[in-house]
Amino acid sequence: MAILSQSIYTGAIVREQEVRVEKIRVLLANYPRMLPDNLRTLVMEQDDMEMVGDCRGAMKILQEIGRTKADVVILVYEGTQEPALCSQLLAVYPDLTILGVDATGRAGFVQQLRPHRQALSGWTTDELLQQLRTSVADHCHDGRG
Repeated sequence: MAILSQSIYTGAIVREQEVRVEKIRVLLANYPRMLPDNLRTLVMEQDDMEMVGDCRGAMKILQEIGRTKADVVILVYEGTQEPALCSQLLAVYPDLTILGVDATGRAGFVQQLRPHRQALSGWTTDELLQQLRTSVADHCHDGRG
C-alpha cells in the first residue's frame, strides 16, 4: 500500500511506500506461577513483539508453535539441566528461537538450530530483550527465516 504526501519543499505530491514492521511472535511455555505475568508484561510492552499465546506440556507446545507461527518460545525451566524439549522443538521447527529462562529468573540461554548455544547470566531485562531481537534478526538473515 502506498501513502501519498505533499512535499514541503516543492508542493509536489509524493508517493511513499508504507513500511511494515513484522513483529516477533512470542509463545510463553512451561511456566511456573510466578514468572508468566512478568514475562508476558515484558513482551507486551515491546513495540516489536507480540504475545501469541501460552501453554504447558510438550505436545501442546508443539501444536501451539505451529498454530501461532511463533518466532520465539520462552521456555521456563527448573534446575540446571537444559530442557530435553529444546532438541525436539528445533527438529520440528528449525527456524524457531528458544529463550530458556530459569524459574528463578537468574539464568537462561538462547538456542537456535546452529552449532552453538549462547549462555546468558547476570542479564538485565533490556539486555535480554536485545539478545532476543539480535538472535531472531541474525537467524532470519542467515537465510533460514
